[in-house]
Amino acid sequence: MYPAAFEYLKASSISDAISLLKQYGDDAKLLAGGQSLVPMMKLRVARPKYLIDIHRIAELNYIREETGRLCIGAMARHMEIEESSLIEAKLPMLREAASEIGDAQVRNRGTIGGGLVEADPCGDYGPVVLALNAQMKCIGPRGERVIAAADFFTFAYTTALEPDEILTEIAFPLPLKDSAAFT
Repeated sequence: MYPAAFEYLKASSISDAISLLKQYGDDAKLLAGGQSLVPMMKLRVARPKYLIDIHRIAELNYIREETGRLCIGAMARHMEIEESSLIEAKLPMLREAASEIGDAQVRNRGTIGGGLVEADPCGDYGPVVLALNAQMKCIGPRGERVIAAADFFTFAYTTALEPDEILTEIAFPLPLKDSAAFT
């Protein structure tokens, strides 16, 4: 099946993506890696009139350690998470989850942010961000806010993100070496 007609837009920055979301409201969807959204569009479960491509926004793709936490940009790909020596050393549970996602094509294209925003109950990252008490950093026209993982998922396929907000970062507090996160 083919998706319903839509207009394809490219966002050049986070602020550009937010402006487009604000302009098009509920008629718009963000396209990250597309591994969740595109199949839903093909089945016509999702029918955005505007598809806003954010996959080229470089400032959303990083993996770094900050004071007492590991921060991952929403556009970090599953394969990058799986192959990160920093994640292997600090949060092996997250690395293990990334390694089990789909096949190599999905892991090379799909993103942690896309997987979390999709909020699929069968998704691999949801239980991990909940178990590790992650914080989701979101930005919208009203500014930045942080949502605890426990509050992020509101129902199947539904999150606490506002329609004009974008998930920019997932921050994990670093567990102690002898915690269950290392088993």
